[in-house]
Amino acid sequence: MAARELGPEECRRFVDESIFSFASTDEVEPVSGVLAQERALEALEFGLEVRQPRFHVVVVGSSGAGRTFSARRMAERVARTLPTPDDLLLLPNPRRPSEPSALFLSAGEGRAFSDAMASLYSRLVESLHAATEGERFKQAQTRAQRKARRSEGELEAALTERAKDLGYRLERSGDEIEITALTEEEEGAQPPESVPPKSQDPLELVKIAVEEFEARLADVHEEAESELRASLKAFLGEAIKGHFVPVIAKYAQRTDVSEFLTELEGAVTTQIHRLIDEPRGEDAPILSRGFIVPTLLTEHEPGSGAPVVEVAHPTLTALFGRSHSPPDESFPPEPGFAVAGALHEANGGFLVLPATALLKNEALYEQLKACLLSGKFVVPEQNPSYYRGTSEELLFPSIPIDVKVILVAGPGLFQELHAADPEFSQLFKVQARFESTLAFEEAVRTYPAFLAGLSKARGLLPLTRGAVAELIFFGGRAAESQTKVTSVLGLIAEVTTEASFLAVKRGATIVDAEAIRSAIGFAQRRGAQFRDELHDLLRRGLIRIETKGAILGQVNAISVLSDGPVSFGRPCRVTAVVYPGQEGPMNIAREVEMSGPLHAKGVLVLKGFLASRFAQTRPLSFSASLVFEQTYEAIDGDSASSSELYALLSALSGLPIRQDLAVTGSVDQWGSIQPVGGLNEKIEAFFDICTAKGGLTGTQGVLIP
Repeated sequence: MAARELGPEECRRFVDESIFSFASTDEVEPVSGVLAQERALEALEFGLEVRQPRFHVVVVGSSGAGRTFSARRMAERVARTLPTPDDLLLLPNPRRPSEPSALFLSAGEGRAFSDAMASLYSRLVESLHAATEGERFKQAQTRAQRKARRSEGELEAALTERAKDLGYRLERSGDEIEITALTEEEEGAQPPESVPPKSQDPLELVKIAVEEFEARLADVHEEAESELRASLKAFLGEAIKGHFVPVIAKYAQRTDVSEFLTELEGAVTTQIHRLIDEPRGEDAPILSRGFIVPTLLTEHEPGSGAPVVEVAHPTLTALFGRSHSPPDESFPPEPGFAVAGALHEANGGFLVLPATALLKNEALYEQLKACLLSGKFVVPEQNPSYYRGTSEELLFPSIPIDVKVILVAGPGLFQELHAADPEFSQLFKVQARFESTLAFEEAVRTYPAFLAGLSKARGLLPLTRGAVAELIFFGGRAAESQTKVTSVLGLIAEVTTEASFLAVKRGATIVDAEAIRSAIGFAQRRGAQFRDELHDLLRRGLIRIETKGAILGQVNAISVLSDGPVSFGRPCRVTAVVYPGQEGPMNIAREVEMSGPLHAKGVLVLKGFLASRFAQTRPLSFSASLVFEQTYEAIDGDSASSSELYALLSALSGLPIRQDLAVTGSVDQWGSIQPVGGLNEKIEAFFDICTAKGGLTGTQGVLIP
């Protein structure tokens, strides 16, 4: 195709505001969400409605295309048609305190059961305290004390009589017994038959009698305490049983619950008996709350449908929850020791996760896969890389999970996952792909309604039809097309929001086309410091660019650089020198490892073209070097391969190249020039340089395929 000059009307798609029948978006019925993504939404709906294991969904598209919003809204719609999942509780396990068991109850019943157990605990503690202060226990205590005093009196009388027979008098002072010999008068009254043989020491016999008395007295006290403990156990056992019976009866239809309550009753009784037999001190509680009250991990409103949970920053704690070990491992932890993770909260429903954030931690991704593949909540092993030295441990039972994961990924990341992980396609069997562009006619039809909905949702000023037309033009520029417009609505929303702010700032009540252009200009200027510095170097000649004359083996190419969200063109000289040899073209950037794979490919394709065109009957017999002059960053992409071809042909032929022209485009092995991206930025960059270096001459331009 012969080269021809393009007029201004061919370089951009003008949007005539008169095609709109409204004066402002206030007159348009607002909509929210994505535009013209029927195929993606159809796939998404299909994936969400299929309730089969390993049938998860990956939503693929550019950031800002409404991927997460659409996934969440569609999931919420489908979730309303699904049954509400059960509440999940972690039950105390007195036998193995660090291994709580799971209990599922119908939605709403989890809170009721937890409250019932909390009430049971309060009544138990109150009754246990009251039992030790009740009349029956006091009567038993009095009986035991009387019996002990009676036995003690009998033992003491017998001891006193025995000591007197041996010629001694006993005096008790507290726990001490003092032995004193009888006087002659007291001794004279002693019966002759009670005098011990002379071979035995009477004092030693008295001491032996005292020791026997003390031992028997200790037995009396122990027997009294034992009887008292038995009475206390009986009273407390009755109190415990009296409180458990109605609760067990209430849940008689749930075998698992009634069995737990029966076992818990026995454990409480055993624990109380242990405390009676082995007191822990006055400050120790009779019964810990964690012994009775479960932890309500998840709860749901009856009839609310399935849950939809979105986690913007997935971590081990966010997905799998956390729990604390009990301070005393012989007791169950207190209620609330565990906090549910997103997998618990989304069980029975949907979990929306960003792929980029999830895959920053490969171990976390593998752990999630293990759960999805097994269909069970797999407790992650404790790992210092997760806990950073804290004492937290995950103490969750392995429970069945029925959760559909919606993974939101960019196109590149999706391809990487699909290629690198064979299990990925086994789990994520449905792909909903969001297009990054929509047809121009579709944009004309749908943009006004979207902008009306955006203004209403964010409280922005309404837009004139001229502003809508300007945004559609901006969307076409973002899509780098005259027939397509971007469907990355996040970008359009940002510009609209800033334009509304600028309009309010200048006292306007509506956003017009000028406000849109100002917002776009301000956004570009905010991030254009590097661009302006680079262009200043070009204008001052510190980075050389020629815009007039003709030079042998040199052509003006244009690359596209990015500085954060701002992309801009950078003119640069591509030079070629030739010399005798057999090596053919040499890419200097590649030799010093500054060339990316796409640029290296372009040079190899260039070699293929030269061989196919000039080496059919004899080998190429030249060497050449190609370089992007005064570039100090890595180079990639093949859009400058045509520039390298022109420079090389100029050096070989001896024909100079006009410097008032810049060129872009890739070349194939047949010598055809192929379309490339970034044309807007490239043309604008060369225009700016030509304007700064002596002004426009009328002959300058950019050759585009």
